[in-house]
Order: sequence, then C-alpha cells, then structure tokens
Amino acid sequence: MRERERPLSEYELSRPAMVLAKRFVQRWDIYARQLDDGRYICVHEPLNVEHLFAHLRGEITLGTYCLNQKNKARFMVFDADDEKGFQNLIQLNSQLAKISYPSYLESSRRGGHLWFFFEKPISGREARLFGQGILDEYGMEGIELFPKQDRLSQGPGSLIRMPFGLHRITGMRYGFITPERKPLAPTIREQIYALSTPQTISELMIKSYPTSSSLETPVTFPERSGEPTEMVSQRIKQSITVLEFVSQYVDLKPNGSGAIGKCPFHDDQHPSFSVNDKENYWHCFAGCGGGSIIDFWMKWRGIGFVEAVHELDKLE
Repeated sequence: MRERERPLSEYELSRPAMVLAKRFVQRWDIYARQLDDGRYICVHEPLNVEHLFAHLRGEITLGTYCLNQKNKARFMVFDADDEKGFQNLIQLNSQLAKISYPSYLESSRRGGHLWFFFEKPISGREARLFGQGILDEYGMEGIELFPKQDRLSQGPGSLIRMPFGLHRITGMRYGFITPERKPLAPTIREQIYALSTPQTISELMIKSYPTSSSLETPVTFPERSGEPTEMVSQRIKQSITVLEFVSQYVDLKPNGSGAIGKCPFHDDQHPSFSVNDKENYWHCFAGCGGGSIIDFWMKWRGIGFVEAVHELDKLE
C-alpha cells in the first residue's frame, strides 16, 4: 500500500519511532540500509532516532538484523518470495490463530512475511528450532526462515526489511494486513501503534514443538579416529576449494579471480556474494560475513563450529 500524507514533524514521528525501536531494532551499534537497486549494505556507524525518522519519512529504508550481539532474537519471520508462497503464509496465519499462536502478516514486493514476536528475547537457536518446527508440522516448503543462523560468527548475520519504510525499487510502503488482505489498520501510523503491544509467543509455546526438545542438552559429536576437531577442520578445508563447494549451493558466475552470485543469507536482489578462488574464501558485501567452507556451512545450516565440522566430515 502507498500512503500520501503531509510530511510529519519529529514530534509527530516520535511515537512511531519508539515503536520501531522497541519492536524491530535489534542492534544500535550498526545498521543496514537499502540501496536504490534493492541491495542492502551494512553501515558501521551507530543507529539513532534520526535514522528511524528518515525511514518513516521514506528518505531512507532500513533493514533490521535478526540477532543482537548476544545472539538473541526478539522476533522470527517467515519470508515468501512469490504470491503462491504468501498465500501459504496467509493460510498458516489462520491455522495458527485457531490454536492461539499469534502471528502478523506483512505484504511485500513479490510475496510477503509472517512475523512472530517473542514474549522475551530468546536465542537464535531456539527461534530457529521453533520456526522449523512450525514449517515441518504444516508442510511448508519454499519458505525462508529468519534468523538464518543460530549465532553470529562473522558479520552481523541475516537481516530483513524493517517494516513501514519505502521499498527503494518500487517506491511503495508495504503494510501489515489481515488474512482477508485488508489493512491491519486504516493508516500506516495506526498500524504502527497496533504493533506497539502485539500478541506474543510465550516460552511455553516455543517449547511445545518437538524440535525444541534438544535444547536441554548441547549437541556433541565424537571425533573420528581420535582426531582433534581442529585437525579434522584443516583436512576438510584441504579436500575441496571454497569455489567447488559453494557452487553446489549457490548459483555462481565467473568473475575475475573467482565468481559472484546472489547471497543465500539475505534477501539479495543483485549479486553481493563473491568467492575469491585464488585466496580460497567467500564473502558477502552486504554484511553477512565470509570465510572458509566451514563458515559457509555454519551459516547455511544454522549450526555451530563443532557440529559443522562433524557434518562436513561425514560428507567427504
């Protein structure tokens, strides 16, 4: 939806900005900003209220990181990239409402999002296990789950467009809607106010999904043939190049001394993911990090270092 309203003063924007800060901002030390071509860049400067004002005015468009520096999440998001996927999210929203699991639909350029707000911040691992439990239980395919990683390794991790800003490509302001595709509230400001006190997912709800049961005990794996984990990791890195490995999961095109493609760890409209074949590493220019094939697998699977090494060792 697009709203044409007179420019608002900072006084009028103060309350909407406070809601954004409380509900959607995970980090204040850095922020993500959308470029005119739809890509996001990580700005290594503190986020402040002036940025939120500018976002609400449509002067800039912010992205919001899904994990804070302590690997905690205050929300989880399902992302559908097309109309069919969004229709599935609408149906999921209605099904979850029947069992009193609150979620919020947001339209987007190609599909839409389904937001879940947690009663209190939870770990990225808990959020992902809860989300994957829902996707598995309802047979949802082709839906992206944010956050995309259990914990941060390099870079600020995955991000999603902060609600209520203008999309830089379409110039549209996409709002929250009902299952009948009607606006959640008549105006964007009223929608923001409605989300100042959303219905939340409790700790009991999170633990009700079977995939969350493994959280009680950390996952550990035996070392193969008595090899220390570090020795196994070095053997894995030497067994295949980053380009050979990553190209199995990302559509890459040759570029200079390596290859480029769309980053699988954020909503990438234009290629921001590169592999340097000479130096043998991958990197996302939008802030998703980089490193070895182990770093890639950790992000791809949303798991820790030891678990990633164990899984890759089995793939050899």
